[in-house]
Amino acid sequence: MKFAASLFLLLLLIDITFSQSPEELPSKIRAAVAERRYDDAINDLKALAKDQPDVFAWNNYDYLLGRMFEKSGNGASAMAQYQALVKRGSALKPYALFHLAAIARSSGNLILERVFLEELAAFSADSIVAETANNRIARSLFESGDHERALRAFEALTSGAAPPKAGATKTDNAVARENRLFLARCQMFSGNPGAAKDNFLGLIKTLANPAQPDDIALAAAKELDKIDLGTQAGEGKAPALTDYEHLQRASIYQFNRDFADARLHYAAIINNHPTSGIVPDALYQTGRGYTQETNFSEAIKWYERTVEQFPQHPSAKDALLQAASAYARVGKFRESIKRYHDYIEKYPDDERVDRAYLNIIDVLRDEGEEVEAQKWAEKVQEVFRGKLPEAQALFADVRISIARSNWASALTGLDKLLTLSDLGGAAVPGGTSKTEVNFLHAFAFEQQRRFPEAVNAYLQIPDGRAEYYGGRATDRLILLLKDETAKSAITSKFETLTNMSGSKDQDANRKNLQSALRLTDDREQREKLINSLRKLYAALPAYRKLPDFKATEAGRRELLKQKPAASAQSTHRTIADELLFLGLFDEAAPEYDASFPNIAAASGDVDNTKAVLYKRGDRAYKTVAFIEPQWRNVPPDYQVELIPGDAIELLYPAPYKDLFGKYSPPRNVDPRFLLSLIRQESRYQPDVKSYAAARGLMQFISTTSSKIASALGRADFYQDELYDPSVAILFGSQYTSDLFKLFPNQPEAVAASYNGGEDSMKRWMKRSHSDQPDRYVPEIAFSQSKDYVYRVMANYRIYKMFYDERLKPTASF
Repeated sequence: MKFAASLFLLLLLIDITFSQSPEELPSKIRAAVAERRYDDAINDLKALAKDQPDVFAWNNYDYLLGRMFEKSGNGASAMAQYQALVKRGSALKPYALFHLAAIARSSGNLILERVFLEELAAFSADSIVAETANNRIARSLFESGDHERALRAFEALTSGAAPPKAGATKTDNAVARENRLFLARCQMFSGNPGAAKDNFLGLIKTLANPAQPDDIALAAAKELDKIDLGTQAGEGKAPALTDYEHLQRASIYQFNRDFADARLHYAAIINNHPTSGIVPDALYQTGRGYTQETNFSEAIKWYERTVEQFPQHPSAKDALLQAASAYARVGKFRESIKRYHDYIEKYPDDERVDRAYLNIIDVLRDEGEEVEAQKWAEKVQEVFRGKLPEAQALFADVRISIARSNWASALTGLDKLLTLSDLGGAAVPGGTSKTEVNFLHAFAFEQQRRFPEAVNAYLQIPDGRAEYYGGRATDRLILLLKDETAKSAITSKFETLTNMSGSKDQDANRKNLQSALRLTDDREQREKLINSLRKLYAALPAYRKLPDFKATEAGRRELLKQKPAASAQSTHRTIADELLFLGLFDEAAPEYDASFPNIAAASGDVDNTKAVLYKRGDRAYKTVAFIEPQWRNVPPDYQVELIPGDAIELLYPAPYKDLFGKYSPPRNVDPRFLLSLIRQESRYQPDVKSYAAARGLMQFISTTSSKIASALGRADFYQDELYDPSVAILFGSQYTSDLFKLFPNQPEAVAASYNGGEDSMKRWMKRSHSDQPDRYVPEIAFSQSKDYVYRVMANYRIYKMFYDERLKPTASF
């Protein structure tokens, strides 16, 4: 009986294993790949290779199995699959060689790496990866210490490559500049320092934007310092240069946040060129470097020195303002206020004198002198009557009233703000907007328990996918719905709106339905309202016409059951078809894109298809760049639930799911929040560098990333690793986890800290006397940081609505 039962079970398992039809197998494997279930994909592929080896090979499943092994960290098994494919001469041979080279390199075998790359470059010169292969061959030779051959390789790569072509991408330009950097280094090793220096100088003189020197310029500056110092290199000195040469190199270091080396050159200007006209700039910039390092005590010394030694120089004005700010940051409030008063007295007609007036309000608040701060705010309003600073000072006065829960005074100030024409918005520090004022107006009504007025005021604030305060207003309305003392005001308004939704004015009906949706969390009521709104949108031109995102079917779908006919040459389209069949969108998307070289020949459907494929291949930056311009004409209050799911996936993609799954859960960070940051920081572009020298997906500056690296125990970390999505997401998970420990359950505070610094956020929260975002967000003084919070939190709201915490689409799609 036991034998019979075992036999029956075995036959049953065999039947289950082979009950799946061949037509279903590709879909099953693609699903496992798409969901990052690499072990499942490996098991299915190994079973197919065993049972149907010919079908396995004809469909290039050995390449897919190699990719899955590689993803799982099994390089040896991956190499075996790639080598079988190379031997067979598949259309995917160039990619197999490319991966073989990468595995060889990761194992430290640079000779074997070059063997694979040279075969790729020689026999697949038209491949997308051929240029990358040639670049990597040259670097491999350099890393091997074969500088003579590397020199010849880089000479071939750079011959006629500079200046970069018009229209070339940032990545193309960066690679061309990096090749020239390596060429110069090879020239150094080959005993030709003169030619090397010319190339290094060329790299710092041919910047696309001289105000934003790139990583290559930084490396070139370091190499030039070594050349010019000679045997004194590494002794903590700056070479003997002209004053302006020092300034050029100092500026490169300062921008890239290498403050120590920048100070060496600034010090050389001050000490070796004491009569130079740029000595005041060197003094001031030294102070700025210390400020950026948050070493405010040291910064003060340099600012004061600038003011004392060069009182008539333009830098003295900047230094005086910076000194005042630095004194406040070290708690010397009276010294800070004195410096601001000095500025007002010395530069009464300066275009920035308003900052001195307004900053005194903040310093008094930080000192705990709120009554005195309000008195000063009244004086500022008088001085700047009819000008923007009047609104800024009035808003500061309102914030103090809110912090003190003086709601009557706050409402008076808010009413007055609504009469002013210019509130500054996100363009100026301490500015506000009509939307923020209207929200605070409603919030004040709520605190006074004037619920009907609060409900009406909240509903006056439009809601939409990019509306921070619209979202906050909707959240507060739902909170009121759950408050027994306020519920009647909500239900009464809901009934009024639904009864009014049958008028002849279609746009009025739309507004009423959208408002009613903000007053209920009942699923049945919402579904009914959504359906009514959907029908209404169809009758309104502005809401009916949405961008069309129809994508074409790309790639073959059928399993090949016989050996394909030999092809003389593999085109981009045939390679794309094979990669799409395997579900390898990261490599398929560029091949599909390359198959339409003539943009005029590509239809809108083709562009849509490219966007979809790039999204699936974790190149979401290309997807978003494509779709966002098309959505600019869609009304901003378009009901989020009615945005088509395919549009949401393109507007709010979720790339790198496996990396988020690996790094964010152990640190108790919501990956949807990280994606919200990334959407604002880099628009999902992994190789981007900002004007503040922030790198990668999550845009870390060097001082922050170095601290994170130390916390993670990565002693060998270097800044360019931040361009690797894996490193960026790991560091982002770690950093936001640390910020959430400072500000538990406060995503707005974490977002503000991420942009403006945690010390600043602590100061803003302290001024508000609250950990409630509706009270502390208005206190965010940096205009960029406040706007940043608006955008990140609007992103986060959408991500939470359409994705779960594992980044799987929810039923909302």
